[in-house]
Amino acid sequence: MPLFRYKAKKDLDQVVEGFIEAANKEEAIAKIGETGLFPVFVKEEGISSDAAKEQKPNAPLAGFTGRRKRITSAEILEFTRKLTTLIRARVELIESLRILYEQTDNVNFREIIFALFNSIKAGGSFSQSLEIFPKVFSPIFVSLIKAGEASGRLDIALEQISEFLSRQESLKKKIMVALAYPALLLCVGIASIFVLINFVIPRLKPIFAGLGDKLPLITKIVLAVSQYSSKFWIPLCSGIFLICALIYARRGSSVFAAAFKKIRKHIPVVKRLVKNQELNMFARSFCLLLKSGVPALNSLSISLESVEDSTLKAGLKKVTAEIASGETISKSMGKFTGLPVFFIKMIAVGEESGRIAEVLEEISDSYAEQIESDIALISSLIEPVLILSLGVVLGTIVLAVLLPTFQVTQMVH
Repeated sequence: MPLFRYKAKKDLDQVVEGFIEAANKEEAIAKIGETGLFPVFVKEEGISSDAAKEQKPNAPLAGFTGRRKRITSAEILEFTRKLTTLIRARVELIESLRILYEQTDNVNFREIIFALFNSIKAGGSFSQSLEIFPKVFSPIFVSLIKAGEASGRLDIALEQISEFLSRQESLKKKIMVALAYPALLLCVGIASIFVLINFVIPRLKPIFAGLGDKLPLITKIVLAVSQYSSKFWIPLCSGIFLICALIYARRGSSVFAAAFKKIRKHIPVVKRLVKNQELNMFARSFCLLLKSGVPALNSLSISLESVEDSTLKAGLKKVTAEIASGETISKSMGKFTGLPVFFIKMIAVGEESGRIAEVLEEISDSYAEQIESDIALISSLIEPVLILSLGVVLGTIVLAVLLPTFQVTQMVH
């Protein structure tokens, strides 16, 4: 059944806006009239009731599969920034969601915003409505909104979330920029090798045929590879493409995630980068929650959800239990987590001075600087290694062509 957005007069100076389901526009107008309102504007939104049923607080979204288009972190950041601007402009939350619904292109995200709209309209709080979608809105996001609702400053909470998400997005972009040139170099190198092996070498084969067994070993190897590749390059490329597509499609699955974690644990600089990134995220989220007025124990419990390392996460859970029994944060972390000495000592300083949130921010900034340094180091290491590797492969192919050419020239002379 179609959904209609309407504006209606309640009395001479009051205008009411909302949504209503009806078979057609005439039925929608009739339904609005039955409620005692006088409709002045009715427009079909084109959303079926199956795709967007009204939600009760804490109820899952019916019909939401999440398969049509993934909701990216950049889209969540944009949503938060726009919502911050609207709330600061003193636009009501429910009206702000309606505006954002109209401006969102991602169909899945539109359904989520519509569910939030209906949940709040039914009497639920914003934080309760966000909890319906834990895969989209993290526990940190929800907790900061709860703190904002409690203090009556939702705009400040949204601004803090925007800053937090913006830092994460900025770090992702820095990593992508650092890897962009090496990735382009690798693609160009592979394309060059592919063209040489499949199209250039086969054309030179008749020239080398007269040498027979006198061909250098390196030339024989390159010719054999070329012969095999030129016959089967279509199924080989198709297979590689399908494997890459499968990996990309299943990149979020536990199997690939576990394999990727194992690989990066054995690369020294990458291992350090990942660890620093995790500590930065943990410290930043812990700091943000404390600054928002969330109790320390709750802040720690929520922050540890951002940690991927299973050992560290288990240790932090023990820390939470230890703190609940009266132990200090720094001593508990020293017992169970294996966190760097710098991290634990800084926490101890924060506890002694009563400035733990500020100290956590300093810790996060320190790790952010180390991360940027590691990204620059990885980028500077990848480029020469790629150039050297591609140079060796291309040099081998060129040498395989030149050696028999010299032999043919000497035989002619």
